[in-house]
Amino acid sequence: MKRRQFVAYSGLGVASFAFAACGNVKNPLAPNQDKIDLGKVEKDSLTLGFVPSNDAAPLIVATQKGFFERYGLKVTLKRFNTWGEIESGLLGWQLDAAQTLYAMPLLARLGKKQAAMISLMNLNGNGSAITLSQKLWRKGIRPGNWYVNFNEFTDSVYKIINKRSQPLVFATEADTAIESYLYRYWWASMGLEPGKDLKLETIAPSQLIHKLQAGTINGYGVSEPWNQLAVTGKLGFIPYLSRDIWKGHPNKVLGTMQGWADKYPTSARALVAALIEACRWCDVPENRPELAQILSGKPYVNQPANLITGSLGGDYKLEKLDDGGGQSKSIPDMNIYNYRSTNYLKPPDNINYPWRSQGIWVLTQMIRWGTLGLSEYPADGDKIIDKTYPVTVYKDAAKHLNIPLPKERMRKEPGTSFIDGRGFDPSEPVAYLNQFEIRST
Repeated sequence: MKRRQFVAYSGLGVASFAFAACGNVKNPLAPNQDKIDLGKVEKDSLTLGFVPSNDAAPLIVATQKGFFERYGLKVTLKRFNTWGEIESGLLGWQLDAAQTLYAMPLLARLGKKQAAMISLMNLNGNGSAITLSQKLWRKGIRPGNWYVNFNEFTDSVYKIINKRSQPLVFATEADTAIESYLYRYWWASMGLEPGKDLKLETIAPSQLIHKLQAGTINGYGVSEPWNQLAVTGKLGFIPYLSRDIWKGHPNKVLGTMQGWADKYPTSARALVAALIEACRWCDVPENRPELAQILSGKPYVNQPANLITGSLGGDYKLEKLDDGGGQSKSIPDMNIYNYRSTNYLKPPDNINYPWRSQGIWVLTQMIRWGTLGLSEYPADGDKIIDKTYPVTVYKDAAKHLNIPLPKERMRKEPGTSFIDGRGFDPSEPVAYLNQFEIRST
């Protein structure tokens, strides 16, 4: 194991479930329910896919609150258990668009499939956490805020790792999920080499809790509410949130095929506009209790509303002790769907904007951990990012909604944004990538 010191811590599956949009529901952000005309939509009946988690909220809210209907769209949502099913549905055009992993369009374009999948907008930022097993709690590891700094937390981890003859096993929902890259980043920041000092597996989100309970994994990184489910069931605890590793990171995106967006440009614009409005609705604090109720429904996340509320700015539990006590707190930026005032997000920046710089960061990590089989950053990396995360459709929708746009698509991330204190300059991806000693390539 390598040890370094860092700065202090500051084809559609048969199991799918389809349901249509419910209209005539009053929209708090738009009392006038008249339809909005962006031009004649080329295709008005759309099928959108999602995997159940709080990240799917924009699609679910747009369905339940009538946002899609306002733009002349009739939407059917289809629920899937795995991201492989989502990918197959998009590649085969059985789905018009879907909630996808941030890196899925990039992998489809650069991987073996060589498919022109794109992301039209970010659906949310932050929203995930790391869960460690109760067994590791009994071994002496605690949530990060129990320690003076990240180095001290690292010391407690090393005491456990060094006593084991076999590596610990941890899981994420997919190898290309943002949590997978943040998880690796987190472990490597402690001087541990993923794949060598610890073993990583991929497991469907809803199955992670069962694997943790069975003791076949020692922890996982995933979107909520699957972390809170482990804490409330006294199966695990939360050492760090994903936003502790990278503040304001993108999570899920709206994916579609480039050919679909070219064939139905007005439908694409209407889809994005409706989802931006849904994202804004989700971030109104007064709407969060209702949002939890909506997400808890059986067709959607199908978990108790009080479990979901914690990760939407309510009582978020980091641990649950045998005596019923435990640490909990309100984290308003645990999940951001459009905008929350923070020290890392200032107007006109917002979560939905398709930043080129975020795509560059993810590409550096895909190279770092060998996802694409590349050993160095491609010379045409910026062009690839622009094709995969285009801004045109988002800009058109934002203009209609009078949403100001950032002046640049490249945003530097200061060291305070990352858990190891390393800043990120997207104009220097090669230098950024080369500074990491721990990497698979």
